[in-house]
Amino acid sequence: MGRPLKIQKLSTGSGSGGASVGVDLGYPNFGSLTVPVFNSPTQTLNNAQYVGVVGGAAPTDTPSATNPRVVVTVNITLATGSAAGSATGYIIRQKGSHKYLVGDATSRTALVSGSAYIIVVIGNTDWTAYGAPSSYGVGTIFTATAALGSTGTGSVNLVGVCILSDSGSPTNGNMSIAYIDNASSDVYISKLTNHFILGWEGGSNYDAASVTGDLRSLANFFTDEGTMIKSGTTGAANTGSVSAGQQNLLNLALVENTTS
Repeated sequence: MGRPLKIQKLSTGSGSGGASVGVDLGYPNFGSLTVPVFNSPTQTLNNAQYVGVVGGAAPTDTPSATNPRVVVTVNITLATGSAAGSATGYIIRQKGSHKYLVGDATSRTALVSGSAYIIVVIGNTDWTAYGAPSSYGVGTIFTATAALGSTGTGSVNLVGVCILSDSGSPTNGNMSIAYIDNASSDVYISKLTNHFILGWEGGSNYDAASVTGDLRSLANFFTDEGTMIKSGTTGAANTGSVSAGQQNLLNLALVENTTS
């Protein structure tokens, strides 16, 4: 169903004079294309915008109004087996069709032995004493080798693997990504790639009967209005159902995101 999600990041020393530069920030906008094909029947995307979405591992990503990144809700499982609790988070890496390595954006100053963390603020903490490599820096991920009641002036975010679910308040080990598709309220994604999403229209699980009934939409950060022609089709009106019909036009889905 498409390629894995791109991840925004800073490439240290890649710019002119060794400056850090952002990479995989987004996609070519319509204004940069030779013969751009905008959405229809009313054009709701402009030359500065594009289709497709990207993840990003705070604090080493660089979201902006021009190039936002996906926001997720996560509930990471601690090494003890208990849930950390539902919280705003971010995608570090895609690990499967429905599974992601994610960070919980809550700033933490205590460590649970056996749990994984990403360094957000180095501070005065001796991170190597708790499992980080000697080359650690902001953005380094490590597994805590001992518990720590206070990290001093340093801080971390909790890291773990979560699976997409159909809930704005995901349970232990799950996560959700909200989007709007010609609706006034959020719905949730069952599968996300760099350009496409599936909803949960077929049912709230991943068996074959459910997945074939899930509606495919075109992911973007800017609008939920209009449609775009699906590659390889005529662009005629859709016919039949999602599982037994011809889907020529894809709705634009506005994926929840942040610009800072």
